[in-house]
This record gives sequence, structure tokens and C-alpha cells, in this order.
Amino acid sequence: MKQSYYYFCLIIFFIGYMAMPIPAWAQLIVDTSLDDETLIQSLAGEGVLVSNIQFDCPDEAYGWFSCPDCNVGMGAGLILTSGTAADAAGPNTIDVAATGNGNGGDADLDNIPGVMGTQDACSVSFDVQAASDTLKFNYVFGSEEYLEFVGSFNDVFAFYIEGPGVPFQNIALLPGTTTVVSINNVNDVDNPEYYVDNGPGGAGLSASDDYYIRYDGFTVVLEAKVAMIPCETYRLRLVVADDLDTTLGFRCIYTSRFAQNQQH
Repeated sequence: MKQSYYYFCLIIFFIGYMAMPIPAWAQLIVDTSLDDETLIQSLAGEGVLVSNIQFDCPDEAYGWFSCPDCNVGMGAGLILTSGTAADAAGPNTIDVAATGNGNGGDADLDNIPGVMGTQDACSVSFDVQAASDTLKFNYVFGSEEYLEFVGSFNDVFAFYIEGPGVPFQNIALLPGTTTVVSINNVNDVDNPEYYVDNGPGGAGLSASDDYYIRYDGFTVVLEAKVAMIPCETYRLRLVVADDLDTTLGFRCIYTSRFAQNQQH
């Protein structure tokens, strides 16, 4: 398991997809060989400083994904999973890809209403500063438990932040609401405008075309954002885990680069 404790500051211009090259093919590609510093460095946009990075996640459960032409909706970024990150690559040939990462649960996720007890947690925490007054980033949440287990296991994840003027809170919410993003809150019936049905696995076009990723369902690209005091330090934590089960499927977060609101 990787545990990284170090300090660094950097500014990378938020231009294009990222600072690393993107392979020129459609299928989602996952690279789990990059070190923790490189992963988080690649998320820092213009005017954003990150430091004091700490992963609590088995090595193969997270990494860097690139997908310039597949249906996840983002070209590249960080992937965190409760299973094996490489299993996210399509096509969607398996109905239930049952892989747990073997890690323990997460106490913060356990406190979310409707969560029965987490396992296989994968998280990354780091300090962040922005030169402007708002931090924002895009993300997608996917799960193999769509749609069979909607109403049975309320798989959720969270982006926690706290710091000056910002009490501890989860900013991974449906737009304009206080509703957390979960398989029970986003599916073909509840908030369907935010849901992408990726087929049942093993059948149809999504099972034969690598344009489609592995998960049976996932959200559209959503935005998390929070108001900040410029140049102050905040602690950000991204975490995903299984709820109750460890073998019925895996779920993941795809995260793009962090950006600030530009001041004029």
C-alpha cells in the first residue's frame, strides 16, 4: 500500500487535457505505475498549489486514466476505485465485475445517511491553495452495481474539504442541491438526467466496442466547487468505498484537473 508524506508546491497551466501525453486511441487506459506526487501534480491547474499528499489505497486500486474518445466524458485524470483500476477499461463484457481491493472501510463515509458499513476504501488527501476565491473540478462516479442493486446497496463517495471559513463538508453533490451522489440518488428513475446507462454487461454494443467503459452505469460529468479565501490552505479528501459488500461489484471516481475561478 502506498503511503506518501511529503511537501511540494507547483503551478501547472490549466491548458488542454493535462501535462502528460494522451495515447491516440479510444479505449480507456489506466496507468498504475506513476508515483503519488506525479498523479497529484497533474491535477493542479493554474494558480492552484497542492502539498502534503497522502494516499490510503492499495497500489492497483488507483492511477491515471486517459481516454480522449470514450464515453466516460473526460479525456484524462485520476481514477480511484474500490477494486482494481485496470478493470475500468472497456468494453463492458462482464455483467458484475467482482473485485474488492482488500482495504478497510472509511469512517467519514459510514456517517452518510443510508450507508450500512463501508469496506474496500480508497482515498487521497492533500492540502490545496488557490489564488482566487473558488476551487472547482469535474468528476464522474461509476459503479458495477447499477442497476441490479439500486435500493439494496447505497454506494456513495465523497469529496471532503475543510479550512478557513469552510467547515468540514462533502462537496460531491447534485447541482443546486444538498443531495449526495449515490446509486440510489442517481439512476434511471431518480435524477435520470445525471445518469448514463452503459448496458447490462456482456450484451449489446457496449460489450463489443471499446468506446464503452466497463461499468454498467455512471454519472454524467459533474462539477464540484467550493468558495475559498484566496491563498489560504484547505484540506481536501477524495474517497470511495464499497457499502456493506465486497464482491458484488466495484465503483470508482474519475477526477479531472483542479482549477480556480479567474480574477479580472
